[in-house]
Amino acid sequence: MPLNKIIEKYIGKILVFGMNGFLFLFAITAIFPPIWMFYNSLKENQEFSHNIVALPTRVTLENYQTIFGSSLVFRALFNSLFNSVISTIAIIGLSFVIAYFLARYKFPGRNLLYAFFLFGLLVPLYGLLVPVFIQFNEMGMINNRFTLLLPYTAFGLSQAIFLIEGYIHSIPTELEEAAYIDGATFPQMLINIILPICTPVIATAAILSFLAIWNEFGFALVLLTGEEYKTIPLWLNTFQGERTVSYTTLMAALTIASIPVVSVYLLFREKIIQGFIDGALKG
Repeated sequence: MPLNKIIEKYIGKILVFGMNGFLFLFAITAIFPPIWMFYNSLKENQEFSHNIVALPTRVTLENYQTIFGSSLVFRALFNSLFNSVISTIAIIGLSFVIAYFLARYKFPGRNLLYAFFLFGLLVPLYGLLVPVFIQFNEMGMINNRFTLLLPYTAFGLSQAIFLIEGYIHSIPTELEEAAYIDGATFPQMLINIILPICTPVIATAAILSFLAIWNEFGFALVLLTGEEYKTIPLWLNTFQGERTVSYTTLMAALTIASIPVVSVYLLFREKIIQGFIDGALKG
């Protein structure tokens, strides 16, 4: 075999090995933090202070007993689930309809409207924190069950519309024409034809919206003044005192807080991956 062929053969193997090694190390950096967080939640504070990396020498559930011994965790979980689920449903419903009309119809002001929604991706949301607080305070909407639904839905529309509108562009219009010929009404065509095709990108937009709302802290901190409607991020902030932090209890709380997000991702993982793949191929 010629020398150049041998060099090409081994260089190719080295490159493949190096790329796989890099991806393996990257995967470890992504997987290790939640594993580290979980096994440290099974330690006592003294053992954690002694060695933050080592596995627990004695597994204890005292941190979880402390958390579940209070009703605060259940109230925070309910509040976060309520805000995340309702806001995500509203975001997906509104963005799907808006994205369809932006993708399929040419009307006066269409480009301006689309640019308006895209502009929402560029605006730093926390720059609007003070104006939103002043407006909500004037309307008497501070600190109630539905306070966070409006800003969460409004600020989540831009990203969802951007994703879904681009996906609908790739769907042949012949499918809709065939549905009309068969006697389908517009709502029937939209729900029975377009919606199932858009399931992957809708799942992607939904998980991104759910994750962003679940982790949101700033608006919840400013717009919720009482204890009754505190969300998970605000509840986690209670584990930090003025001078001390119960790290192992905080690790247990973070583990509990991450379970709904991980569960949602595992439930929709195939659709999410398919949405990214389809978006890459059609893009």
